[in-house]
Amino acid sequence: MRSSSPGYSPSLAQLVCRAALPLDTPQVLELARHIWNGHDYIPFVWQEWLADAEGFLAVAEYGNRIAGLGKLTRLAEDEWWLEGLRVHPDFEGRGFATHIHRYLMERWRSLGKGVVRLATASKRLAVHRICEKLGFQKVGEFGAYERQAQSEGAEPDFRLVAGEEIDEAFAFAAQSPLLPLSYSLVDLGWQWAKPRQDYLQRYVVAAQAYWWRERGGLLCVAEDEEDEGKSLLIRWVACAPPALENLLVDFARWAGQNGYHKVAWIAPLQAPILTALTAAGYQATWDFSLYIFEK
Repeated sequence: MRSSSPGYSPSLAQLVCRAALPLDTPQVLELARHIWNGHDYIPFVWQEWLADAEGFLAVAEYGNRIAGLGKLTRLAEDEWWLEGLRVHPDFEGRGFATHIHRYLMERWRSLGKGVVRLATASKRLAVHRICEKLGFQKVGEFGAYERQAQSEGAEPDFRLVAGEEIDEAFAFAAQSPLLPLSYSLVDLGWQWAKPRQDYLQRYVVAAQAYWWRERGGLLCVAEDEEDEGKSLLIRWVACAPPALENLLVDFARWAGQNGYHKVAWIAPLQAPILTALTAAGYQATWDFSLYIFEK
């Protein structure tokens, strides 16, 4: 993709966006070494992204170097997710990120319909400007909270959702008063989307969806392996807001009794949820928040 639009620099005129190829892998991995002090997740998903026939994986080539990349992921027929937008530090400040973003949006218009969303840190002001320039709106804000798991006390009442209960479980989750407090979005694992029954089914099939206290709440979880041990993460939770504090306390106890050292939730930053988190002993772990943008 080349452009002669006003404001494009000579550097941008030489930037070519195209579909990623397997032969790009060495340069992409080298680029990732410079992101997040070498802790970028791109190396762990790159092969999966290359094999994704429903989405679109792009790289930006400047001369014989990979200067950046980005990924368009299909979540559903009318829901898409932008992720992995990267620019090599050697090329920052030249408008390359905007160029890659525009290119991915053009691909989205040709491939998809409905909405496309992305997540970015609250302190990434350059990305906020790109989003505003391209017609995105901020629709949610999340923050990371965690506490130590505990094993003391009676065993909390969590029971796996059975396959034949999916209809009932989804109806419960979709009607939960907690959903509007979550910006009507659910966490699919660093991707946020409107609740759908097939999303819940993934958690049920993976044995990661639980009823709490005789269908008084619904909880979908995921594991995370860290140097100090295993953590259990909340992905999707449904209950009456006044019951959330008790659910969060039970979750920490249940996790501890099942061998986890910590529990965590990238939680919607809404007052009733934050009040419940604080009362249940959870503490913020980021010095920033996560913005969800949508177009």
